[in-house]
Amino acid sequence: MPGRIFCATLLLIAFILLAGCSSTVPPEDLTRSPWLLVSYLDEEKGPTAVPPGSQVTLSFGEDGRLSGNAGCNDYGGTYQLDGGLLSVKGLVWTEKFCLAPPGVMDLEGKYLSLLPESTRYNIDGNELALSYYDERKLLVFRRV
Repeated sequence: MPGRIFCATLLLIAFILLAGCSSTVPPEDLTRSPWLLVSYLDEEKGPTAVPPGSQVTLSFGEDGRLSGNAGCNDYGGTYQLDGGLLSVKGLVWTEKFCLAPPGVMDLEGKYLSLLPESTRYNIDGNELALSYYDERKLLVFRRV
């Protein structure tokens, strides 16, 4: 009898440890293709369309990494999901300076500051919205 209790206890401990090591797989509708920025929140102007000629991209990997191009520079970082909640951390980017298209460096600076402020994501068809909780929609993308 003591041997059975010991084995049952070991199995329970193993189950708890394995359950704690499981990782959440991000939804396929988030990771299956890259996203192209359509609009962003400008604190002075409100929701603002991305200027013609500028292309800001975002890709979510199944491994918890994100990457893209912010208009001029490539960037990367990590993300975590918990239901509809999003956490973006550890952003790094290259440090080139681009003259064209006009305003690209301003757009890039705003984008790279808004992305880690995002705390919620919502996908509706081919549109991805990143928001600060439910208070402000920060970034809107369409599927590429």
